[in-house]
Amino acid sequence: MYSNLIIIFIIMTLLIAFIYFYLFARGQQRFMQFWGISWLAYSFSLLFLILFINGNVDYHLLEMRKILDMGNLLFLLFGTYSFTHTNIPSYWARFSLYMLIWVLLGIFYHFDLLSIYLPVSIYQLIITLALCWIILKYWKLPVFEKSLSICLFALWGAGKSFISIFEFYYHAVSTLYLGEIILSNVLNLCIFAVYIKKTQEEVNVAQALYKILAENAIDAIFYYKLKPQPSFTYVTPSIETLTGYSPNEFYAYSKFYLNLADKEDFNLMAEIFAEPNPARHMYSFQVHRKDGSTFWGEINRTIIYEKDIPIATEGILRDNTKLKDAELKQISLKHSRDLLLSYISHELKTPVTSIMGYVNAINDGTLSNPNEIGSALEIISAKTVTLEHLIDDLLQLSKLEMHQFSFHFMLMNVDELSRNLVKDHLLDIKTAGLKPVISINHADLKGANIIVDIQRIDQVFSNIIFNAIKYTKAPNKITLKFELDLRNNFYVVSITDTGAGIPREDIPFIFDRFYKTTIPVVAGKEYGSGLGLTLSKEIIEAHKGEISVKSVLGRGSTFTFKIPLFQDDF
Repeated sequence: MYSNLIIIFIIMTLLIAFIYFYLFARGQQRFMQFWGISWLAYSFSLLFLILFINGNVDYHLLEMRKILDMGNLLFLLFGTYSFTHTNIPSYWARFSLYMLIWVLLGIFYHFDLLSIYLPVSIYQLIITLALCWIILKYWKLPVFEKSLSICLFALWGAGKSFISIFEFYYHAVSTLYLGEIILSNVLNLCIFAVYIKKTQEEVNVAQALYKILAENAIDAIFYYKLKPQPSFTYVTPSIETLTGYSPNEFYAYSKFYLNLADKEDFNLMAEIFAEPNPARHMYSFQVHRKDGSTFWGEINRTIIYEKDIPIATEGILRDNTKLKDAELKQISLKHSRDLLLSYISHELKTPVTSIMGYVNAINDGTLSNPNEIGSALEIISAKTVTLEHLIDDLLQLSKLEMHQFSFHFMLMNVDELSRNLVKDHLLDIKTAGLKPVISINHADLKGANIIVDIQRIDQVFSNIIFNAIKYTKAPNKITLKFELDLRNNFYVVSITDTGAGIPREDIPFIFDRFYKTTIPVVAGKEYGSGLGLTLSKEIIEAHKGEISVKSVLGRGSTFTFKIPLFQDDF
């Protein structure tokens, strides 16, 4: 009868040992490996016991059982240390090795049983006390469960130690053996229950952390089930911050994702949610918010498989507007750069061709008359100046667009600035045979200041003045007007010519680089590079100002630029 019960317990202990090994293979948790070895050793210990009880009275069987019991205790101790993430002190291995050597010496030299059993019994008590101490100090259990665990360990260890001495004097201890076996298995189940409880607590903590991270994330996380019926099973609350739609709206309708996209993107949305494409994981599209606004969204999703069949899609939706805008800006800049290079090649071709033609004509003797050579050299000089101006304009424009252009801002009184601008360019107007009309409201201007780079504003003023001179015939007038827009807090400068004017269809493009109107310049004047007004616009915008033009064909044009007034809040 006892043999049958012990066999049942051997099978139970082996089964639990293999469960520990299986869990170790799955999770690579070292304490599982130790506990599996511990209970495997105990199973073989019971095997030696059953051989002893069944009439094979060989004390070597009990001695071998003692060695296996020592292994059972030692690996149980190691597992308990690992379970609490505590380093295993090396002295336990040395202590156990000394005890093993003693028992082996006792078997080899035939020591009396008490000389073997008594040290083993003391060893068992010491290990038991260590186990109880680890549980007391490190196991995070409720008081009742911790106390019960300590009592079980203490009773089990003391029982094993007691039996080790008792069986030396009295061999018919089958009932005690059975009690020890039952207690060992109860202890085993207790350890397993503690492991399950701890694992569940770790899962709960992980779920709580995931919930905190998911619900407080800026990006929206979703889980979309494909089988058996498509539906959203989880959407983080951050979806409402991103899109204005609540998670419940997604739960209510399986195709609610269509509300986020343009009709042109419906096929894309179907690929993300309804027909997952395993070759693609990143999607970018314009997301429509509930309030009608849009942003560039990016979905990074993963397909969940079960037996090679897609059963769900999980993913993250994030606002990718800044990155997308930067990408579009890069595309635009590349296009502008390519266009600029084509314009440069076109603009440089004419003066370079002209210079090369005259130089070759001089070199090969086509032009031999000193007067002809002199005229050619004057043309070459003029074309060289044109090239210099073009290259200088291109350099300035490039620096402005790359934000590498240096400004030297200073506080300037607008009345003084107006006087200086008139003074510096009045002679240019008169020399061209034109009549200057000056309008400066000195009373208003004296009390106002602006933050300005004087040299750059003079450059803007000069560009506009020389454009006006090129398209105005003498003895017509050019009007210079300086005033304040007190309603909007601007310093306003206007230059009005009485020239040919600008065609209406040309006005939207007048500030574009290299753009030239079809209106002919005054005889004796040359077209510019087509960059002056572009540079002027960039400079004024760097001053947080505005520049504009009004024109009537055949009656003249008015160019106006505004710069914000300096506001002294103290």
